Amino acid sequence: AAGGFGRHVRFVEHYDPSLPPAAGDKNALVQVFLNLVKNAAEAVPSSGGEIVLGTAYRQGVRIHVPGTRERVNLPLEITVADNGPGIPVDLRAHLFDAFVTTKPEGSGLGLALVAKLIRDHGGVVEFESASRHTEFRIRLPVYKTAVTPVEAGVHG
Repeated sequence: AAGGFGRHVRFVEHYDPSLPPAAGDKNALVQVFLNLVKNAAEAVPSSGGEIVLGTAYRQGVRIHVPGTRERVNLPLEITVADNGPGIPVDLRAHLFDAFVTTKPEGSGLGLALVAKLIRDHGGVVEFESASRHTEFRIRLPVYKTAVTPVEAGVHG
């Protein structure tokens, strides 16, 4: 299953060594990234295929919340990029809708599920695509713990 895909692919990793924590459901997030990596592995050429995985902290990245005037801070960025042919232009506007797929055997539920799970985590999924470079970016909020006055150094 999971070990069966990606054998023909060169993986490149660019991780920020000092990311703050994010709150999340581990199993759901594993599902998100397995899905994105599997899609990338299926998209890359059989020879010379490359997937670049990355994490970064983007200070000041604020995203509009759909349907509100609110902007949220989403500084944690996780990227999955591939050197496949790119996403067909006619699919881009509907990429995260259910039942949209380019694969003959695909259900079209993968990216719809990715988008839902990331929304459930208070984040967003973005992508850009051109020939030989498609990149999915997951943006998540930083985990904030509740701080009591004692923890904050205020003693009564």
